[in-house]
Amino acid sequence: MSYLKSNKDYYEKGYHATNVDHPIFRFHGRILKHDFQFGNNFEKALDFGCGQGAAVNFFAQHGFNAHGVDISETDITIAKLRYPHIANRFTVCHASPSENDHYGFKDNISVVTAIQSLYLLSDTDFEICINKIYNSMHSGAIFFATMMGENSKEFFDNSTPFKDGLRIVNYKNHRIEVKNYYMSFIKDEQHLKEKFHLFTPLHTGYYAAKYTNDEGDAFHYTFCGLKP
Repeated sequence: MSYLKSNKDYYEKGYHATNVDHPIFRFHGRILKHDFQFGNNFEKALDFGCGQGAAVNFFAQHGFNAHGVDISETDITIAKLRYPHIANRFTVCHASPSENDHYGFKDNISVVTAIQSLYLLSDTDFEICINKIYNSMHSGAIFFATMMGENSKEFFDNSTPFKDGLRIVNYKNHRIEVKNYYMSFIKDEQHLKEKFHLFTPLHTGYYAAKYTNDEGDAFHYTFCGLKP
């Protein structure tokens, strides 16, 4: 089984988030709206790895022509049912970036978000994917992504090296079982900037969460960049 097939099977379990992830509304309020006055002009916005569609609906409510793509047929089906007024804005994409001509829109994208989604790709597939996203964006467009860091102990400490920038994660506790999940981890801020070298860095940061004392920190770097 290829690593992409294994990751797709993992995501077919569904990402059951009915609310907008906090990085989205903070990115919108602090950067898109405050710094760039984006929104209410039907700018094209792509959410890569949209899950069940909450962020796409959020951006649509704030005046964007928003589109979401995801490898999970389960999540895209739920997104279309949950948001029937924008059902045509959700698309299943192939797990392999080589099999996709583009994501969401062919061109003139103003905003791209990729929340906890790009780290499922190997270094080779990541470059193919990010180039296709980049080429669909216009000059001056804004890119925002989150990537899991090596500080994310529950995942990183339960992983072993694979190849092409990936590690295999396997662990089980009384809440969750992660089996043969392939992930790419970010070492530090410099590594983060190198990963997104196509974009001019605007902001870098992180967020972390630990809800119970028997789980590891969930640590994610954030990157916001501009297409020159």
